[in-house]
Amino acid sequence: MEIPNDVRAVSNNPTAILSEYKESGVGVFGYTCSYVPEELLISAGLQPYRISNIGTGSSALVPSFVCPFASSTLENILKLQDHFCGFVLSHTCDPMWRLYDILKKKISKPLFLLRVPHSTDNKLSINFFRAELKRFKKFLQENFETEISDDALSDSIELCNSTRRLLKDIYLLNGDGNFRINAYDRFQIVLASMWMPKPEFNSIMRTSNFASWRTSKNVRLHVNGTALYDLNMIRIVEKSGGFVASDDLCTGSRYFWTNVDKTEDPILGLSDRYLRRTPCPPQGPLKERLEYIKFMISKFKVQGVVTFTEKFCDPILYDSVHIRRMLAKDEMAYMVIDYENPEQEAIRIQHRIEAFVETIGG
Repeated sequence: MEIPNDVRAVSNNPTAILSEYKESGVGVFGYTCSYVPEELLISAGLQPYRISNIGTGSSALVPSFVCPFASSTLENILKLQDHFCGFVLSHTCDPMWRLYDILKKKISKPLFLLRVPHSTDNKLSINFFRAELKRFKKFLQENFETEISDDALSDSIELCNSTRRLLKDIYLLNGDGNFRINAYDRFQIVLASMWMPKPEFNSIMRTSNFASWRTSKNVRLHVNGTALYDLNMIRIVEKSGGFVASDDLCTGSRYFWTNVDKTEDPILGLSDRYLRRTPCPPQGPLKERLEYIKFMISKFKVQGVVTFTEKFCDPILYDSVHIRRMLAKDEMAYMVIDYENPEQEAIRIQHRIEAFVETIGG
């Protein structure tokens, strides 16, 4: 079954829905990172919208050696700011942190910096992040003259948990060597969930059927990296004889793989879930990220791993050394592809993936 037209339309043109929100008077709050709890925004009566790096070029406000992803994200915020009532950025990598310093001088909308601990596996970090979420909650209440009650927060947690369960169920259709939904469609669904109203998205997904059986002789690959919004990269993989069976992207499985547990203190529940999920490359511990990749390789019968990285992305390049070392023990094929402008470099990327797939036996 094809994915629903409403979902595909939003994925193909994510800025169009911003105009719809604006015309209907919906307060849209932009965020840039999967460490930001959408639950807090929803419980404040706001529509979360994850800001991507697509549809624009690099910003003239940052040096050329800053990663293109951060630069383009900054340019999108500035270009689209009239559609938003506020923004939140996360301190994960240094370039994304520095965007906050630039935006403080360039926009007049409410702006918040969420500090994310770089070590995420200890009680001290959980408590620190809990304090950060309380600070974010206070920021939302003061700037939008609203009260975020525990009941409202618990309701938004359940709503987002439902979204994550639906996404995970779709993802698992390709588990154990199966091929029941292609990777391009799966990524479109995940991205649409970050841009559409959650109740509407959940309703559409519950009435959709993706259970049709398919066959594919393409080599099953795991994609590693961070945020991937340009789905032409997935098209290139499929065109080159590969099938993205699994990933550990923050626009992929890391966004939805775990849920928030029910607790008496919903802020603590959010803090625990968002820090104890598989950490992003700038965060640690590294061991948990490697274990998650190993799990994905086993669960989805992966034959090779590809790391996609933007030029100058030091956290991913650092990770790639450890990933290569881990995979070498099991003689798993591995390749790193770095790029600056995927549209201009599409042929080069395709040739490299074709050669990689051929070495595996595709």
